Amino acid sequence: MTFGPDIHPKTARALPFVIAWLVMLALAGVSLWTAFLGMGIWAPIVQFVIAAIQTAILFILFMRLKGSPSLKWIFAVSGFFWLLFLFGLSATDYSNRRGWPSTYMTNELGFRPPRSEP
Repeated sequence: MTFGPDIHPKTARALPFVIAWLVMLALAGVSLWTAFLGMGIWAPIVQFVIAAIQTAILFILFMRLKGSPSLKWIFAVSGFFWLLFLFGLSATDYSNRRGWPSTYMTNELGFRPPRSEP
């Protein structure tokens, strides 16, 4: 019984998967580091690039999408477009909300002070 296009469970080596796992952990650490680095407008762009690299590693190695196009590629691409569709719906929801983020002033605790009655 074979799993994937060229991976047999008895002959598969664990080293590529361990290296991919370590690379993904390192990229997660870099992503965490860039979150606190203060890169301004470039922080989301760098973090999306890191996430894209992690996703590519996950797709190619762990989901065994390396090889000729087949039915699994169709499902992987359709799942990706479905995810983009959901992100687009969420973005339109947040962009059309009124009063988000809130426009009133808050104190240092983040709460609005109660109004005093005259």
